[in-house]
Amino acid sequence: MRYLLAAEADKIQEFIFRSSRLREVVGASQLLSRFCEEGALPLLKKHGGEPNTDILVNDGGSFRIVFRGGDAESRVQAFGADLAELYRLSVGGSLSVAEPVRWEGPFQEANELAGRALRRAKNHREGSVAEVHMPYMAFCASCGVGLAETYGRLFKEPTDARGRYLCATCQTKAQERWDTRFGFLRSFLVQVIGSEDYLHHFSSPEDADDVAAYDLRKQNYVAYLVADGNGMGKTFGQCNELQIKNLSDGLTEAVLSSLAEVTRNLIARVELRPNKADTKTVPVLPLILGGDDLFVLIPSAYALDFARRFCLAYEKTVGELAKDMGEPKPTVAAAVVICKSKYPYALAHRRAHQLLEEAKRQCKQLAAEKGVHLSAVNFEVILGNRLAGQGEEDKEQWGVVRPSLKPYWATDAPPAEAAEYGISLSALLQQRFALKDLPQKRLAEVRAAFTHLPDELKVGNRKKELAQWEKIYLERPFVRSGFNQELWDAMRDLGQESVEGETKHHWLETRRNGKSPLAHGLPDLIETWDFAQDLEKSPEDYEAEEREA
Repeated sequence: MRYLLAAEADKIQEFIFRSSRLREVVGASQLLSRFCEEGALPLLKKHGGEPNTDILVNDGGSFRIVFRGGDAESRVQAFGADLAELYRLSVGGSLSVAEPVRWEGPFQEANELAGRALRRAKNHREGSVAEVHMPYMAFCASCGVGLAETYGRLFKEPTDARGRYLCATCQTKAQERWDTRFGFLRSFLVQVIGSEDYLHHFSSPEDADDVAAYDLRKQNYVAYLVADGNGMGKTFGQCNELQIKNLSDGLTEAVLSSLAEVTRNLIARVELRPNKADTKTVPVLPLILGGDDLFVLIPSAYALDFARRFCLAYEKTVGELAKDMGEPKPTVAAAVVICKSKYPYALAHRRAHQLLEEAKRQCKQLAAEKGVHLSAVNFEVILGNRLAGQGEEDKEQWGVVRPSLKPYWATDAPPAEAAEYGISLSALLQQRFALKDLPQKRLAEVRAAFTHLPDELKVGNRKKELAQWEKIYLERPFVRSGFNQELWDAMRDLGQESVEGETKHHWLETRRNGKSPLAHGLPDLIETWDFAQDLEKSPEDYEAEEREA
C-alpha cells in the first residue's frame, strides 16, 4: 500500500522579504533551501521511510513524499505533523500539509490528487493564532512585523552598530546568510570561479551599493532580474515517479549553472573590485533560487543582455535535463527592473513580477496560436524615486498604437510565425551599438518626438496618421542629428517598413491580448539607452565619437 504526501511552505515571498536588508533576504532564501534539502531526511528515517527513494520533491518550499507498507497511513499522518512543527521551529513560518492520498494507479493521477488536497489545505488552514500585542512588547526593528525577543545586533554586524530590538526569525536569517557552507550562494560562487581552491579570493555583494559600483555612468543604478520557467507546472504534472524526482533534483542546479555561465560572461567585461576584506566582489547576487524561480541583483549596464543570455542558457541546460520527457523545449520568461540602489528591493520585485506576467502571457499566446515556444524578456527603467509602473501608457489605447514592443524574444532569430508578436532583443542591442555616437542632445529630441504621438487615432486611418506623424516629428530631428540614415535604419529594424500607396510608415502591427496595436521599439531603446550594452563588447566600444552634424 502506498500513500503520497504533498506539503508546501506558506507565503514564501512574504517570509523572504520580511527583512530590511538584502543580506537577510539571502539568508532567508538559504534557510528555506536548506530546510528543503535537509529537514525531511531525519524525520523520514524516524517514521520508517527511505530518503533516497521516498522523497520525490524537496525544493522551492515544496515536498512530495511517498510512504509504503501496511501501516503507511498512520506513519504519513504523524510525519506530516512533525514536518510542519519542525518548519515552524527552525524557519519561523508555516507549512501546509495536505491529507495524504492513496496511490493505486499511475503516478500522474496520484500527483494530481495530492495537488488538489494541498490546495484545499491551504484554503482551509486551521489553528492559526494571531500574535499577542501588549504595550510592553516591542516589534522587531529589522522586519517591523515580528515580536522582538532580544535587544542587540544582528549576527556579524559591526560592534559599534547601534543596538535594536530583534525577533528570532531575523536573527536566524542573518546568521544563515553568513553560514554559506551548504547555501546556494557558495555553490554559485564555486560554479562562477570554477574551483573551490580560489573561493577565499572572492566574495558576494553585501548590499545593492556594492553592485551599484559597477554602474558605468556612476549614477548608482542597479538591476533586478526575475525569471520563471514557462509551463513547468504542466511538465511536473506529466512526469512519472522517476522523472519528477530527477527533474526536482536537477532543476535548481540547472538554473544555477545557467546563471553562473552568464556571470562569467559579465566578469569578462567588468573589472572586479576589491572590498574591505581584500577579496574581489563578484557583481551578481542571487536573492531567491528555488526550482525554476529566480530573483537576482545584477549590474545595470549590461542588464538586458544578461537577461537575454540567461534565457538562452536556461533553454540549453533545462532542455538537457528534460530531454526524455517528450515535452516542447523548455522556455523561460524574464523581467528586468532597473532602478537606483536605494530603491526598495521589495517594490522592485513586485514590479518585476508584474512585468514577468506580461512576458509569460506573450509566450503562452504564441505557443497556443502558432505552436512556437520562445523565451521572452520584459523590462522597465525606474528613474529616480518614481513609483514602479507610473507613467505607463493607457492600455485601452493599445488597440490602436503602442509606443513599445515589450516584451522581446530572447532568441537571436525568431521564426517568421513570431514576427507579429514581437522582435528579438538582439535587434535592440544592435541598434544601441549602431547609434552609440548619437549626441545626447539629439537623443533627447528624438525622445521628445514620441511624446507627440496623436492622442486619438482612427482605426481605419491609423497607418496614414502615423506616416504623417513621422514626417512632421521625425524628419527634422533625424536630419539635424547627423545620423539620418542610421536613425531610419533603427526605425525599420525596431519596427517594420511598410509602403501602402503613398503611405509609408515604420510601425509593426502586433498581437497583444486579442488586440492588434501598431507598435515600435525605438522608445524602448531610448528608455534603456544606458543599460542596453552587449556583453560581447567592452565599455570602451560604446564611447561616443564626435561627428559633425
